[in-house]
Amino acid sequence: MMNKTIQTTLSFFLLLSAVRLLVSPPQTCRAQEHLTVDRAVQIAIENSLQRRMVAKDVEIADEGLARARAEFGPTVTLQGGLYRYNATPTIVQTNQGLAKLNNALSAITYGQVPEVSLPSDSRTYYGAGLNVTQPLYTGNKLTATRRLAQANLEHARKNLDASDNDLALSARKAFYTVIFSRQMARAMDEAVQSMTEHVKEATAYHNQKIVPKLDLLRAEEKLADLRQQQLYTHNNEDLAQTALNYVLGVDMDTRYTYDDPSQTLPMPQDLGTCIQTGLEDRPEISAMDSQIQMAKQQIAIAQSDYLPTLALVGEAHRYEPENEDPSAQIGIVASIELFDSGRTSHKKAQAGRQLEKALTAKKQLSRGIRLEVEKAYHDAQAALKSIDVAQKSLETAKEALDAARTRYRVGVSTSLERLDAEVSLTRAKTNHIHALNMYNIAVAELERAMGKE
Repeated sequence: MMNKTIQTTLSFFLLLSAVRLLVSPPQTCRAQEHLTVDRAVQIAIENSLQRRMVAKDVEIADEGLARARAEFGPTVTLQGGLYRYNATPTIVQTNQGLAKLNNALSAITYGQVPEVSLPSDSRTYYGAGLNVTQPLYTGNKLTATRRLAQANLEHARKNLDASDNDLALSARKAFYTVIFSRQMARAMDEAVQSMTEHVKEATAYHNQKIVPKLDLLRAEEKLADLRQQQLYTHNNEDLAQTALNYVLGVDMDTRYTYDDPSQTLPMPQDLGTCIQTGLEDRPEISAMDSQIQMAKQQIAIAQSDYLPTLALVGEAHRYEPENEDPSAQIGIVASIELFDSGRTSHKKAQAGRQLEKALTAKKQLSRGIRLEVEKAYHDAQAALKSIDVAQKSLETAKEALDAARTRYRVGVSTSLERLDAEVSLTRAKTNHIHALNMYNIAVAELERAMGKE
């Protein structure tokens, strides 16, 4: 009986565990995505709310171009009405009186004056009219308006490209910062492990009366200091991951897997080519060209006010019971403004000032791009050179530590020499890691300055 009870209890718990597994959230077993720098850029562009707003500007400008094109087509207007008067209108009463007088004359003259029908005395009037207008000539205003809308659309598109480039740079910098913080944390872990082994050696040597108590105390003090730095580096790693998630627009608790070895990006071509590429490929330059084109079309629109306009107009209407026969007409309407108190001339002058401002802004932008490219290029060159220096320093520090360990173990050096070698190696590792990642960030900034996404 007892065995049966135990078996039943075990079966119940097994069933409960199975239910928990079935209803457990899928996030608990979700595999972490492997993240590369290109994938980080893709995720950031897909999730960016700022980019969505800039993309809406493109859609708005596209609708503006469609509206400008529609202005070339005809306009058809349908009108209708129904009116109820509280008394027969005066003009109808007058027409009725004239009709009665005419019929009286007809009776007197024995039909020599033809009779007419009396106008309706209805107080309800209704009817409809159709109006069609087709612009024929507007002094180039419609064409200039369409070109203005086209330039505005191109401006919005280039702004979107610039936004993508900025977003890509932010994602790359955040990604490289995560790689940097991870490698710094790993380097500090190795330093703590190495110092822990040294403390064990010093303790054993002290117990055997080979080294003084001071050597052991120095090693323990340095180990405590390294563990404190280890905490900071791991905290920086978590903060860098959170910052990356913010840039990517994903949940702050999202975690990825990475390839820890930081591969150095290739150095772009010479400075002159970089500057030329930046001046040709930067979307900001194209956006400024669109602004210049928009200013030119504003001048053309203002100029069109001096010229006449020509339109084809057609109209058809029917009103009852006032007149039961429908009527229609078609014609060409021309108009020109003879005097406007100088409004057109000031409008044209204002557009001209906008064009001058846009041309000046383009010159300033070109100078700024040149400066940005030069700075990024020199920063990348300096970072590339620092990698070689850091690499040589790292190799030297490793050799020095190996020698210090050997000398310490055979008793021909003190713990202080060993500690200095440990510190030098840790510094060399962190300098090398810093140089590699700073170079990648510098190259990413140079590519952004050159207009590359």
